[in-house]
Amino acid sequence: MKNLNALIESSKQAIRYWWLLLVVGIVLLLVGVLTFLFPARSYLGLSMLLGWVILLAGVLEVVLSASNRHFITGRGWMLAGGIIEIILGIVLIFNIGLAASMLPLFLGFWLLMRAFGAIGLGSDMRTLEIAGSGWTILTGILLLLCSLWILFQPAGVGTAAVIIWAGITLLFAGVTTCTLALQLRTAHHCLEGRC
Repeated sequence: MKNLNALIESSKQAIRYWWLLLVVGIVLLLVGVLTFLFPARSYLGLSMLLGWVILLAGVLEVVLSASNRHFITGRGWMLAGGIIEIILGIVLIFNIGLAASMLPLFLGFWLLMRAFGAIGLGSDMRTLEIAGSGWTILTGILLLLCSLWILFQPAGVGTAAVIIWAGITLLFAGVTTCTLALQLRTAHHCLEGRC
């Protein structure tokens, strides 16, 4: 019984920062919406903006992972993904020419990584029997399909198509991240006895 109480208490501490994921999700949603609202913006601007979004998402995921060292599942993947996102974001920000010429590949691989992360974390949430985990898995699968579409034809994806698919996949990534954050919020409330 003592070990169970300690596990419950450490789980409460681990998921108290659920709102950081919500911030990441909202940023991704806003960038996705802005992509559709201002389609005439330059391809170079999208390259630079994507670098900053990836960097911010990486920093927030590293902070969330570091603050959740007692989290039962998914912490290591979140930390590794956050570090990769920080590196990729820095590369994109400081090498605008490279970012513009390789945008479809950078975008495709980044979204592929986020898709696998969402599917894995959704599966972990399902294992913990948290309601709504299926939505996280579904949005992760949709994100996976979008990223594969971009990766299988990076040269055939024109500027307009990259902007459209970037907007769509950023919206999917935002929905996936917000869904996961709200599931963590529900788990946090349940662990505190407020379900």
